[in-house]
Amino acid sequence: MKFDVVGRIRNMRLPDGRSALMYSIYEAVSNAIHAIEERFGTVEFSKRGVINILIDINADKTLKFIAVSDNGIGLNPRHLTSFETCDTREKQKINGRGVGRLMWTKVFNGIHVRSTYEVGLDGYKEVSFRFIPEIDESISEKEIRDSRDELMGTRIVLSDIKPDENAGITASVLTRHLCHHFFPYFIAKSMPKLSVTFGRRELDIGNYLSERVESVAEQEILIEAPKIGNIKISHVYADKNISQEFSNSILLTAQGRVVQNIEIEKKFALRGLDNGKAYVCVVGGPFLDEKVDQERAGFKATADEIDSIKDAALEAAEHFLSAHIAKIRTAQKRHVVDILEEHPQLAISVENVDGYVAGLSPSMSDEDIGKTLFTLLYRHEKRVRAQIKSIANDVASEEGTSSQKDKIDKLVQKVSDDAKRRLAEYTIKRHQIIQLARSLLKYSDEERKTYQWEKSLHEIICPMGRMLSAKDYDNHNLWLIDDLLSYYSFFASDKAMSALGIEGERKEPDLVFFNPYGFRREGTNDPVVIVEFKKPGDEALSSDPVNQVLDYVERLRSKTVKGPDGEVIMDVLDHTPFECIVICDLTVGAKKKFERSLAQNPTPDGMGYYGYSPRHNASLRVLSYAKVFRDAQIRNQSFFEKLGMLPQEVKDALSNAAQAAE
Repeated sequence: MKFDVVGRIRNMRLPDGRSALMYSIYEAVSNAIHAIEERFGTVEFSKRGVINILIDINADKTLKFIAVSDNGIGLNPRHLTSFETCDTREKQKINGRGVGRLMWTKVFNGIHVRSTYEVGLDGYKEVSFRFIPEIDESISEKEIRDSRDELMGTRIVLSDIKPDENAGITASVLTRHLCHHFFPYFIAKSMPKLSVTFGRRELDIGNYLSERVESVAEQEILIEAPKIGNIKISHVYADKNISQEFSNSILLTAQGRVVQNIEIEKKFALRGLDNGKAYVCVVGGPFLDEKVDQERAGFKATADEIDSIKDAALEAAEHFLSAHIAKIRTAQKRHVVDILEEHPQLAISVENVDGYVAGLSPSMSDEDIGKTLFTLLYRHEKRVRAQIKSIANDVASEEGTSSQKDKIDKLVQKVSDDAKRRLAEYTIKRHQIIQLARSLLKYSDEERKTYQWEKSLHEIICPMGRMLSAKDYDNHNLWLIDDLLSYYSFFASDKAMSALGIEGERKEPDLVFFNPYGFRREGTNDPVVIVEFKKPGDEALSSDPVNQVLDYVERLRSKTVKGPDGEVIMDVLDHTPFECIVICDLTVGAKKKFERSLAQNPTPDGMGYYGYSPRHNASLRVLSYAKVFRDAQIRNQSFFEKLGMLPQEVKDALSNAAQAAE
């Protein structure tokens, strides 16, 4: 059988551009390692071996040549014969493939070799030649001469790079790639001294890595899958800037070289490692050494075999990173509880927070977790709608059976549970509003004089400058004062009376309500409600709020109230009752003023006053801001007793939050 070297090179699965250039260097370095190991032995070769890489650049920054030299055994006649033999089995015992030097010819037109080897006990020869594998006599221009022992080793010069392969290369790029490709050698401390000279810059790669890499643990794992056997795993921390190619990755290696990367940064959220390092899981073993392809770019193994190795490595990495993952789980649990506090209806998919978090990927962001919970709720509600439709169809077609009753009972229970969760969410929203309103009442003695949150406080309870109806239920928080206020059919907030159809009246009650419970009852005495807010911290109350609300009563009496479109809202008759509510801070000065007014009777809790004006047919209530928000909290607290459908961790968090707000 004839052998076509050019065809052999063309059919090899070789990369192009910078990758081809780097693989050419890798092969030269790998050959150097083998030569050094043969000369000094497996025990001493990493201590006594030296490999130098010299890069020279042309004026236009293109590559001039690459020279790789070593102090290995040299190309003696036996090795020289192997050198010019394609697919030689000379290095079979050390997993050599005998094709590495063919990669050079893909990138370079010039391949020059000079090697010194030992002859007899004290003699040395130097052989130099040009390597041209495309011709039959691939060892061209060969010369042999006597030499000295201190020159023992081999120097390979790769030059005259092919135009379509002249990719850019820098010292930092070369360093990172060498660190990555030969990483298994370095962490095993079996790499000879490897230095790179790039122009005026010289770098010892071993020293560079030793300062930036920490091999933390090693372990062997037996994989039961046929023919795989033991694999060796090294857990390593490394500086992130050494090489992006292996940072936070699993490296599948063969014959001391990295063959495949598996990125695990996202899976285990490794950007957040406490030590600020990158994690590297290095995997090797006889099976991978045997199955690596000749270009060392992949493995000639089945997908199941490689997947078994990957799964074992992932499990080992997860166990090694358990402390880091536990920290992430704690943060995720806290976030899940926060979400369920905010949206209890999402708890439909979370019976136990710890169990739910254990099923999350450590890489999931807060936003991802939120999206997942909402997606699960959507799917649950979709299933419930489908079940309701199915049962409705069965009943309509009279196909229902006794077993349908059980299905209906279970579905009713499910819908009831969903409603409880929604009630819990509504309760929590109210709780947040109360907390926000209370926060606006915190001010120092100096801030009391120039209190600036009066408008904001009013806006929280009801938007200013608007006329609203019962249908605008979501646009206000009148329940803070009294839940019944929410059901008045029409009310105005901070609007002049002239806007209500009462001509010439420019006074603006803070809140005024007409027609309770959303309907009109002709001839009945439905009360009109007036609410007046006074600035928190107002020590002396610049105006008398009781007189102020009674003045509003007098101006509304015997008037017809109209809506924004001129429609009649209500006729305020002579006997129409009024309920007047004043909300303020009960300062010392304010208390003195109320105790001399028609609203002079203190409430049992001491946080307000009440009274009645027979002339105006108006009941009067004075409430402190503290009482308004405390009473709202007490009313809202009863809803918390309905939170039984939530995970215990969420109930505890809600209970603690409620107690803290007291």
